[in-house]
Amino acid sequence: AKERAKYLVRLEHAYKQVLGNPCEHEEYDPELLGRLAVDVSDSARNEEIRLLEKWAKPSRRRKVKARGNQNAPEQTDGESLIEDEACSTGSEKPEDTVLHSVNHTASEHSSIRRPTVWVKAGPGLLQPWHRVDAIDHWRTKYLAADRDFRQLRSSVLRGEDGFGRSTTAFVTFEDAATAHMVTQLSCYPNPGYMKARLAPEPRAVYWPNIWIPNHRKWVGFAAKWTCIFVIWAFWSVPVILFSSLLTPASLGKIFPVILSADHSLLRSFLSTTVPSVFLLLFLNMLPWILKQVHFITGGRTKPDIDYSVMTKMWAFLMVNVILVFGFSGTFWNLIISA
Repeated sequence: AKERAKYLVRLEHAYKQVLGNPCEHEEYDPELLGRLAVDVSDSARNEEIRLLEKWAKPSRRRKVKARGNQNAPEQTDGESLIEDEACSTGSEKPEDTVLHSVNHTASEHSSIRRPTVWVKAGPGLLQPWHRVDAIDHWRTKYLAADRDFRQLRSSVLRGEDGFGRSTTAFVTFEDAATAHMVTQLSCYPNPGYMKARLAPEPRAVYWPNIWIPNHRKWVGFAAKWTCIFVIWAFWSVPVILFSSLLTPASLGKIFPVILSADHSLLRSFLSTTVPSVFLLLFLNMLPWILKQVHFITGGRTKPDIDYSVMTKMWAFLMVNVILVFGFSGTFWNLIISA
C-alpha cells in the first residue's frame, strides 16, 4: 500500500508539472483525467495526450521542435528553446529536467514539453541510465503496485494467505459528526466484543501491528507487562551497585588518596557530578527499550505508545531515582561503617 501511494503521488506531481496547480484552463476536468490515467488502452492514451496539450500551462508549450523536421513551426522571435543543448550541458539535475523523452512516441510528437525522469536500464550498479517520460513511467509503476495490492487483498478475503484476517477495520465517514456519533453507539449485542473509537492520523498508526489476531494481542499484553516488571526488578541492581561504588567513601577505600585534603576538588567532583552523569546515561537507554517492548508486543498507535512509555518512565524515575538511588548510598555506608 505504501508503494502504491508513493507512485500515485509521483504521478500526480508529473501531471502537476504539465497542468500547474491549480490548472487554469476553463475546460479542465480532473475526474476525466483520473479515469484516463488508469486506463491502459491506446484510445485512452491518445485522448490523454490531446487533453494535456489542450490544458497545459503556457510555460509547457513547445516553442521549437527538433531541427530537420519539415513540419516544424517557425521559431518565435526572441523565444528559442533548444532541448538538445540543455541535455548536453548537464546543468540541471536529472529529476528536475523537463526535456522530452526519446524513448516514448507520445513525448516526441507532443506539442508540449512533458516531464522526464532518469531510470536504470536494468538491475545492477553498472547498468546505464536513460531518460523516460515521467507520466508513463510512474503510471506503469502505480498500475503494477495497484495490481499486486488487489491480488493480495483478494487472497486475504479468500483466506489463501498466511496472514489471517485482521481484527481491526478503518471506516471513513464524509461527516465528522457522524463518526463521533458512531463511536458512542453500541455496535454489537456484546458490549466488549466490538469496540468503535476515533482513528488516529495515518502517520500515527504503527501498521505492522494492525494485522495481528486477538490471541496474539493478549499474549503481547501479558508479555509487555512481564518485560516491564523484569526491567523494573533488574534495572535497580546495576543502579544500586554503581551508585554505591561511586560515593566518595567507597572510592576512598579503593583510592585512599582521594580522601586527602589535597584533592578536595576531585572529591567534590566525584560526589556531585559523577553519580548524576552516570544516572542520566544509564536511564537514557530506558525509553528506547520500553518503546521497543511496546512495538514487539503489539502496540498499534504511536501516540498511545509514547504516552505509555512516558507514564512508565515517570513511575520508573520516581522509584529508582528517589528511593533506590537516593537511599542506596546511605544504606551502603551504614553497612560499611558497621
